[in-house]
This record gives sequence, structure tokens and C-alpha cells, in this order.
Amino acid sequence: MNSSFLFTLSLVLTSYAILPASSSSLFEELCMKVKETGSDVDQCLHILNIHPKLASVENYDELSKNILRIALKKSIEAQNYLKEVIKTNPSAAIRECATVDYDGVVTSFRSSLSELTEDSETANYDAKVGGDGPTTCDRALAAEKINNPAIAALNKDILLLSNISFLATEMLS
Repeated sequence: MNSSFLFTLSLVLTSYAILPASSSSLFEELCMKVKETGSDVDQCLHILNIHPKLASVENYDELSKNILRIALKKSIEAQNYLKEVIKTNPSAAIRECATVDYDGVVTSFRSSLSELTEDSETANYDAKVGGDGPTTCDRALAAEKINNPAIAALNKDILLLSNISFLATEMLS
């Protein structure tokens, strides 16, 4: 075989090897960044893969908006779940989680979403602050020696969504 044929063949093979990496979606790239912060990449992909709209998002404005909508929806669902738990376990810690802590989470994500187009730095800050509620809730539960795997999982997911939202909105500024 001549060298020009081998050179051409190597270029073709190299271009095919590059294609899969370049075809990843923005949210998949974002989940890879989550790894740098010590968060769970697989859980990030799991949470975001559930939303097919994210695969076709083409810019960080759209991505941030959609992720914040997901974070807001999930935090409201988490808060409603915690309010149900209070009915069977009216501990002070769970009451704090359901009211004070998750009121702050919902407010932070809602604020971040509303600030997104006007002030990306404030939106970024609010997205990060959304993670304070689950952290405070975990501390309150630990102080009362309450071990509830369902609440722990909710807090972990909301904290991850805060982190994902923070990283997405950080790309805007």
C-alpha cells in the first residue's frame, strides 16, 4: 500500500473516533463538570436524562432555564413530601426541613429562574444558595438522630440540582 492511502485512511478513522465525543449534549458535558466538584456524575446524568427536552438544547441560556425549572419542580415536590412526613413524624427537625429549609430552596430556585435573563450573576448565586436548604435539613435531622433514607435521598438530589444549576448559570457570565 502506498503512504498516501494509509495517510487518508488514518484521517478517516481519526475523524470517526472524534465524532462520538463531539455529539454529546450540553447537559452531558455539564454532568462531566459536576465530577470536578465532587458530585455524582451518574446521578447527574440520571436526573437530567429523564427530561428529553434537554438533549436538544443548544446553548447555556436554554440549558440553565430548563435545569432551573427542573430544580424548582423537584424542590416543590420535595417540600410537599416533607409536609406529608410531618403528619406521621411531627419532629421539630422535619418541620424545619419542610418549612424554613425548603421554603428557602424553592425561593432560591424561583429567584434564580426569574433573574436568569437580566442578571446572570445573581441567578448563579441564587442557584448555589438553593443547596443551603438540604444541607441545613441534613444537619437538623442528624442533631435529632433521625435517619430517614427517603429524606436523605431528596436532600442529596436537591443539593445536586443546586450544583448543576450553579455550573450551568456560571457558563452565562
